[in-house]
Amino acid sequence: MSDARGCEAPTLEGNPCQAPAMTGSQFCWAHDPANEKAADAARRAGGAQRARQMERSGCGAPDPIPAWWPLENAAHARAGLAYVAQEVLAGHLPARDANAAVGAISALVTTLRSTDLEQRLESLERILNNRGKA
Repeated sequence: MSDARGCEAPTLEGNPCQAPAMTGSQFCWAHDPANEKAADAARRAGGAQRARQMERSGCGAPDPIPAWWPLENAAHARAGLAYVAQEVLAGHLPARDANAAVGAISALVTTLRSTDLEQRLESLERILNNRGKA
């Protein structure tokens, strides 16, 4: 069904399409002008399905808003991770969305740690500077 060549069409971001070209065409199925109407319909259907998934999963702020939202400290991050785990196990949150949430929460925890260490270091430096002046 496809050649060894890749599709020659650019993506919306301007990057090369990664799909293989169809046999006898320079384009993949989605970018082939002969399939324009069907490809548009498929994209609309996919977008509608994704919107339904997002609505079901409750992506964004949980509803009702829990005490740990927005995530501002390590305790909130732990609660957020527990929430993500519960939603995945209950089948309310797709694994892809959970992976993104866990990555974002992990980045937050890393930032919180470095901020805490910076504050502690500044405090120690102030103490040492004050001792040197006395």
